[in-house]
Amino acid sequence: MTNPVNPSPKENRLNKFLASCGIGSRRACDTLILESRVRVNGSIITDLATVVRESDSVELDGKSVRPEKPIYILLNKPAGVVTTLSDPEGRKHVGDLIGTAVKVKPVGRLDMYSTGVLILTNDGDLHFRLTHPRFQIVRTYEARIEGKVGAEIREKIHSGVELEKGKIATGRVVEIVYNLGVTVVRIDLKEGMNREIRRIFEILGYRVLSLDRIRFAGIGYGRLKPGEWRFLKPDEIQRLKEKCQL
Repeated sequence: MTNPVNPSPKENRLNKFLASCGIGSRRACDTLILESRVRVNGSIITDLATVVRESDSVELDGKSVRPEKPIYILLNKPAGVVTTLSDPEGRKHVGDLIGTAVKVKPVGRLDMYSTGVLILTNDGDLHFRLTHPRFQIVRTYEARIEGKVGAEIREKIHSGVELEKGKIATGRVVEIVYNLGVTVVRIDLKEGMNREIRRIFEILGYRVLSLDRIRFAGIGYGRLKPGEWRFLKPDEIQRLKEKCQL
């Protein structure tokens, strides 16, 4: 354990080491360190500048932790599945689709009845930045709305819809297509508030029949059928990191 100004390639700051173990973002790991929950070689560490080597023994809450191989998964979530890796109510969940042996966390959430792109990873820094409003990560949805939706919703959604006191949802309506009593609205959002699109349309007086997230940070599910998943390609991972300034 050392405290150099510039860590060597085989040395990492303690918060980065913990993040690579899948514990959380570096910011979250800083909190764990300051709470005296981390030991290195048996000693409690509270100095955020601490650097650890591969040979050091690191413990969190008394349990040994080691870096994990980074995993990045793209899932086309089907309807009727909750965005968790386990469910005390016995409902079908994402963990049933990808297998609980794969230790990753969903990046944000899709409600039980919404479908589409869901990214899962054990990369704590990327997870944090993809979900933080500061990084303005675009999510693109297609909402099927009962009845005909007027063009005026473009300005209403762009100006902002108050979901509740102090919470304003804004977005960009990309396309509105009406056919046989149903309007398909494609919309971009940069925040992931709970049931945001459904609540926006409910407040505007429309009923959402179905909601599909077709892209997250520019990545779509392509040929993946509902319930299918794959590992992200290296260029996709790189694009995500660039969008998050990693």
